[in-house]
Amino acid sequence: MQSRYRLKSNGSFNYIYRRGESVSGKGMVLIRAKTRLPMKVGFSVSKKVGKSVVRNKAKRRLKESFRSLIDRVDGGYNYVVVARKAIAEMDFHEIKAELTLLLDRSGALKRADGDKNEKSGDTAD
Repeated sequence: MQSRYRLKSNGSFNYIYRRGESVSGKGMVLIRAKTRLPMKVGFSVSKKVGKSVVRNKAKRRLKESFRSLIDRVDGGYNYVVVARKAIAEMDFHEIKAELTLLLDRSGALKRADGDKNEKSGDTAD
């Protein structure tokens, strides 16, 4: 993930924790807060998840999952992804699927260009 998308300061994290709206899943919690600046993303993996090797592996997988979805994410928000203990047992595809689900449930995920499965008001007989 490019550094221009990274949320770095402690104050920014605290602001999103206080003012943001959250959506939770089995392995992570997604918190987002509106911003007028370009989108930033932060990742929080506590010692409860495991030792440093496990935590860093979880962070790498979260970052790559978010990076692959970044073109489809609403840029008007800052995001924090907080990992839960269960993330240590999840593989990359499970993490990406859950992150996609959380972004979709929060309303932050734009539809893919090739996705034509939406129902329209027109019915052809």
